[in-house]
Amino acid sequence: MSTNRARLPRTPLTLAVLNLLSERAMHPYEMKTLMRERGHDAVIKLKGGSVYDTVERLQRLGFIDTVETSREGRRPERTVYAINEAGRDELKAWLRDMVARPVNDYPQFAAALAFVVGLEDCQEVISELTRRAVALEAQIAADDTMLRSMAETGIPRIFGIELEYARAMRRAEMEWVRGLIQELKEGDLWPDIEALKTWALAEAQEARPKEVSD
Repeated sequence: MSTNRARLPRTPLTLAVLNLLSERAMHPYEMKTLMRERGHDAVIKLKGGSVYDTVERLQRLGFIDTVETSREGRRPERTVYAINEAGRDELKAWLRDMVARPVNDYPQFAAALAFVVGLEDCQEVISELTRRAVALEAQIAADDTMLRSMAETGIPRIFGIELEYARAMRRAEMEWVRGLIQELKEGDLWPDIEALKTWALAEAQEARPKEVSD
């Protein structure tokens, strides 16, 4: 294994930058523009100068190279970068691993579901889940709009499949949430909170180490 590979910052933004540079040499502003045009900002956080920071780090670690630096009038200096052999090799190895190997992303919603009885009020849980379903429906509509716009502007579909995946996951989640809401409304799923507390107390007492008599 190369020493560079161990130091590569494996973040979604790093992945996006390396992929764009594998298409052609470009400068960070162009990368950021393309990410937005292709809907990458739906799955990757683009904040302030994060693209520039990522490019600088990749160059420092030896995965990309500077190929051109120019200045127009009083505008800031513009630097064009290209992926090198080390970066291309690392990108391919990284992509193979990501595509083939499922990992647990520890989603926030799953963690909330694990402890949702902490809200104690079933009606409140139904209300919050309903809000989530509405928000998911709005996100799906936004995904549809973005995908239509990409198709209309001639962007190849392959550049938007991550958005198609995100939309499919949101649709599946929305249907699951709606099913959960219905089960909660029917009254069989939600536990008796007082009975649950009694059970938890008894379990805690059972788990305590027993005193050993002399």
